[in-house]
Amino acid sequence: MRTFTDAELTTLIACSKQVLNPPRREMRLEGKMKRNDMTLQSVEGRHSFRVFLRQSDEFPENFSIGLMYAPGEEPGSFQLIRYNGQHGGERVHPHHAVFHIHRSKADDINAGILEPRHIEQSTAYASFRQALAHFCAIIRLEKPDDYFPGLSQTLMFPEDEV
Repeated sequence: MRTFTDAELTTLIACSKQVLNPPRREMRLEGKMKRNDMTLQSVEGRHSFRVFLRQSDEFPENFSIGLMYAPGEEPGSFQLIRYNGQHGGERVHPHHAVFHIHRSKADDINAGILEPRHIEQSTAYASFRQALAHFCAIIRLEKPDDYFPGLSQTLMFPEDEV
């Protein structure tokens, strides 16, 4: 695998992206998790990405929304960024008790560690829908409302959110 820099990873996250293969209208239930995916491409066509959406059917605050990068010159892919909900804090992983974002760092990717280990607590979202809206803005997804209707609208009653 080629060598990456943190600046490259930041640029990959922030480049404008368009949808190649859209997500299904409804998330698919597999076991106790609802799942959906979509394939993206940078607007200029140089980079390929995949987004995964996962949410617990029993505990809606337990979710993951991630951006995978597929370097065209080599097989395989790795996560650039992942938004997580609350999924049970514990002494070893206290960040699981709060909303948090995982980011990959170049040193890790270059060492073959493809799971993003840099973790930061986030107050930018407090639900799956808010996380998805923030995620779409951060990754600069073109026309997110075409795929997630009403995503950019502010809800009058956030407690009604699914």
